[in-house]
Amino acid sequence: QRSPVVSVPTVGAGGRASSSSSIVVSRRMSSSEEGNNGDDGGEGGEDPEQFDEVYGAKFFGGAAVKEELFDPKAEDRAAELLRREREEKVRNEDDDFAGSYDRFDDRLCFEDVFATSIGRRVQGSIGAALYDDDDEVDDETEGGAYASNVDWTTPFSREKGSKTPAEELTRAKTFYNRIDAAVVGGKTLDDGASKKKVALRWEISLVWPNLWEARVLLTGTSVVTVDAASNLIVSQTDRLDAGGKDGTDVVGAIQPQLGPRFWDLYHIGMTPSAELSPRLEPRRAERGTFAKYELFETPPRLTVNPTVLDRGGRDDRIAQAIPNHAFSCIIKTTGPRKQRYVPASPVEIRIDRDEDEDCARVSWSIPVAPEFLAAAGPRGLLPLPGSDDETDDDRDASCGYKLRPSRLVATVKFGGYPQDDEVATKRRELYEEVTKDGHKVKTDDRGRPLFFFVQNDCKACFVSDGGLGMAVYEFRPRWDEANEVGVELEM
Repeated sequence: QRSPVVSVPTVGAGGRASSSSSIVVSRRMSSSEEGNNGDDGGEGGEDPEQFDEVYGAKFFGGAAVKEELFDPKAEDRAAELLRREREEKVRNEDDDFAGSYDRFDDRLCFEDVFATSIGRRVQGSIGAALYDDDDEVDDETEGGAYASNVDWTTPFSREKGSKTPAEELTRAKTFYNRIDAAVVGGKTLDDGASKKKVALRWEISLVWPNLWEARVLLTGTSVVTVDAASNLIVSQTDRLDAGGKDGTDVVGAIQPQLGPRFWDLYHIGMTPSAELSPRLEPRRAERGTFAKYELFETPPRLTVNPTVLDRGGRDDRIAQAIPNHAFSCIIKTTGPRKQRYVPASPVEIRIDRDEDEDCARVSWSIPVAPEFLAAAGPRGLLPLPGSDDETDDDRDASCGYKLRPSRLVATVKFGGYPQDDEVATKRRELYEEVTKDGHKVKTDDRGRPLFFFVQNDCKACFVSDGGLGMAVYEFRPRWDEANEVGVELEM
């Protein structure tokens, strides 16, 4: 099950098709789908320029060619075979990581039982408000999470008639092209006899009603007070991660995400606008006056976290593409039943030495789209991917969901790929510069700095009912320095 690679020439100067620019698309394939594909695939680490004119696709004309070659019966058959194969492995218990993951039961996300209960109920209220889905309210969330009139302090604008956050979400649907919200974490702050306080972490994804449908991602926290007698939320105070020192600057959090991004326009029509992970101003740390690196914090985010041993070494270039065993579904991008999907970016890659196996281990950290989390409702069950039959057993491939905690990081621009020889030089230069400015580099249990690679030219694509199903790799020239080399710092 090799990931096929599709390269689409894009428009250069003067509107002419330029073979030096391309988009590479990778997704999980079933054996039948691969058999019906005229391309024999390719490894993600190869130069995308060599895949020009695949299927005769043209910029602006690629969609027409794709529709012409589309075989709906073969596509449906591939999806059905993949589903049956996955179910068979689960029944036979011969797949170590196929099944599902309950995100509300993950104690790294929801730290106690009461926080889990409140998180599920709030997610149920969000589902009922946004999706008009009766399935979002079950025995555990019956009646919703909120009292009839909530003492609500929030930086967001609200109509006078909105008595609860859920009511305001329903009203907000009339303005945005789409809105999704997910509760992603929580912990009990005060377990009082009459009132209990819980801190909840949430993510809101907005599709803005402008020409290019900009995608806005907002992250933040809410402290809710629960009345012990009714078990309903009676007060809530919201704070935006990117809302400045007091967490109330909504305009400052949204404005930078509204403008058209150059590469989205350059590759227009290939994917919707990507949902970018937030980069927050450091609360305490500062970078040097003439520093060449960028210094920022990242909020906690749930990620898809595949890993594999790199027994082939640097020449295999396996770190350049998300591995097959990370995908939990396939996405139909054309035909009468094509699916709407959400691209999320960037993807982070970490390459560490596995002393026990005497080789490198490559790990990917792929941010999960809030729409996918919200679609799971209060049950919170997310599908786990199945194993990849073409990955050798001795590579110790695994995949799951993992909370990436809040971090302080420094990054420097780099115009190459994660396993280029020049990465070592960039790492050393970054390390020397941040330590010169007084920052303390975070290390692992063996004392090694926690370096990582930021792949900004990769979009991981999610569908609400299946999860990660496709990865899109945009070709960008090296002089653009689109990617980054980073290191974690002590906060």
